[in-house]
Amino acid sequence: MKPAAAFSIGLWTGAAVIAAIGLFYVQGSQHARSGASPATNSELSAESEQIRLLQQENARLNAEVRRLKETASTLSSNLEMQVAVDPRRRIPFVPGLNEAQSTTPEVASESWIVQVVAGADTAALPQLEKMASRNNRRALEALALLADQDQAATLTRVWRSGALTLPNLVEATRYLAATLEVNPDAEQLLRGVATDPNVDARVLYAAVDGLANPNFPVSFAGAGAVPSPPHFKPDYPRRIRVLDSLRSSFTDDNARAYADQAKAELQTRWTESNPTAP
Repeated sequence: MKPAAAFSIGLWTGAAVIAAIGLFYVQGSQHARSGASPATNSELSAESEQIRLLQQENARLNAEVRRLKETASTLSSNLEMQVAVDPRRRIPFVPGLNEAQSTTPEVASESWIVQVVAGADTAALPQLEKMASRNNRRALEALALLADQDQAATLTRVWRSGALTLPNLVEATRYLAATLEVNPDAEQLLRGVATDPNVDARVLYAAVDGLANPNFPVSFAGAGAVPSPPHFKPDYPRRIRVLDSLRSSFTDDNARAYADQAKAELQTRWTESNPTAP
């Protein structure tokens, strides 16, 4: 029962009890003056019993009202404590507003990243590194696009940090291989991946894919403002040599077949970029 309803019932019941008691005493006085018969006495006894039952019901309802008031007071106190602990609860949900608040930072950061990459702003590399280490996919992609500006040093640190989730580690490995020419450590790092018995197969495939595709697609919005990769001249003979080295360490037949396919793609691109290539 709601507190308001119980309280209202209690008031009406209390009024009924008071009226009944008053009527009882008035009738009792009248009968006392006129001389009550046995039937009248019996009627008065029945009314007295009814009054007693009404008094009991009134007491029960009053107790219920008190209990509900105490419960409401406790809930109110708990809510005030929660609001004090978590100030965000003070902000009501407004359709459209909350969604905008949750998506605006991401859109803003993406726009900022586009500007940084388009302008080759190396001063932003430390901030991009922090974002990428927190598994921001756009920042990770930006480090790959700026790899020619710092010899992929920032990308390599993030790749080696151990902070990346597996999906982002796969992407970082693809970028590491795709930027082979500007990264003096890439060849050694990729060979370490190929010979690691505990490495996830998806990381191996990403290394092969990155070697075969130095022109990886740019995925974030506003990509038209960013020159398409690679931002350097690919060394296809070197890529083929590194790929052959990785393939020799593969124990999985599917991975070997994937490496063979990637090698064929590299040879085709080499021929397209240099008609005199074998």
